[in-house]
Amino acid sequence: MRVALLIPSGFLCAAATASWLLRNAPDAVSADRAQPLTVVNYWQQFGGEIWLALALGLTIASIGYVGVLRSANMPTLRVTCAICALACIAALLFPAILSSDVYAYAGYGDMALHGINPYAHARVAMRDPLLDAMVWQWGNPPPACVYGPAFVALAQLAVATLLPLGAAAPLWAFRALSCAALIACAPLAYAAFARFDPRTRLAAAAGIALNPVALWSAAEGHNDAIALAAVLGGFALAARGKAFGGAFAVALSALIKAPAALAALALVLCSRHDARRFKHAALGATLGLAGAIALQYPLARGMFARLGAGAHYAPQFSLQDVSVPLALGAIALLLACALLTPGRARFAYFAFAAWLAIPNPYPWYALWLLPVAFLAWESPPAWALLSASLLAALRYYPDATSALPRAQNVALALLQNGVPLTVLVAYTAYARLRRPESRTPAPGFAAPRLP
Repeated sequence: MRVALLIPSGFLCAAATASWLLRNAPDAVSADRAQPLTVVNYWQQFGGEIWLALALGLTIASIGYVGVLRSANMPTLRVTCAICALACIAALLFPAILSSDVYAYAGYGDMALHGINPYAHARVAMRDPLLDAMVWQWGNPPPACVYGPAFVALAQLAVATLLPLGAAAPLWAFRALSCAALIACAPLAYAAFARFDPRTRLAAAAGIALNPVALWSAAEGHNDAIALAAVLGGFALAARGKAFGGAFAVALSALIKAPAALAALALVLCSRHDARRFKHAALGATLGLAGAIALQYPLARGMFARLGAGAHYAPQFSLQDVSVPLALGAIALLLACALLTPGRARFAYFAFAAWLAIPNPYPWYALWLLPVAFLAWESPPAWALLSASLLAALRYYPDATSALPRAQNVALALLQNGVPLTVLVAYTAYARLRRPESRTPAPGFAAPRLP
């Protein structure tokens, strides 16, 4: 699996290039570089150069990623985990990150540790090095927390344990934890796809853990890898015949991040072919979601307070930003394609429709698309989802540089979403022309039923 080495090599190349560029960084970014963890944010032309360094690395890694998935022999779980670990280390060597989210995570933990409600959009009067760093990144008042209480408790523990070592320590802890969670996603995905053929199981493990955008998102410390690992663990339980426990665990994962609630509903739908399994999964998901909703009261209260205070709809770098009617039409078209498509490939259409429904699709959200792609592996819809995940890295460019002209915003949104959307719709039209009256699934779609 020599081609897999391109994945960590790409990140090493990016890290070396960015480090060389930062040796001659302009004075205008010196304040950002003085922070505990450097964030490339509106660095104008120099930010574009840093983004290009990352894009170069992601491109090299993507070539290796596609090569792995197209290989006749999938890497073993051990090899996948080793390559993922190497790639995470290489990504952590990149001398900056392009998102400030990890500052918010640590800041919420620090606020909770000192009895400050992280769900309230209120000015923070208390000061310590970590809160000062969060305020530098996010302003004061900082944005209200949008994560579940389980994640806030984890953040609080990380800050309480590591803040005495310095403001950077909790930030790096989140980065390390997210990378560890992504590595864990490989065996968890393999277990979750237990009812599929061995090649698909290995492909799912590699396709999630070795995805370049997923690797970079984990290295930035985003909590999506942590939430996804919890969700895959629940699916793994269900695949072993524990439908109630699996659905309950997936639903409770919403206490980390909200998309897990949709995963719980998906698990119930995937169990519909077995009445007993469906009953247990539905009961587990219902109880888990009820518990999650009850425990999410502080988050819900804060969200409703912000909505009432004047929150407004402001899509960015999505089809909705280009044109709301265009986005609604694309979503409707995808839903129609899902109804016309036999087998599990229809899940890819539903997933991409959900992606287009996000007003501001950040790259790390693409992690949630990856497991869906392997429900109908080696089909065009699966590759369309993977291409959407890789193209999501384009979203970093405007944040790294500056507010772009309207024409460039439209071009980025159309490139990021238009390529996979065209593949999905064109494939559906082609499939219908080839089989205008047949409901026989296309080759590669007849895999075993889901648990």
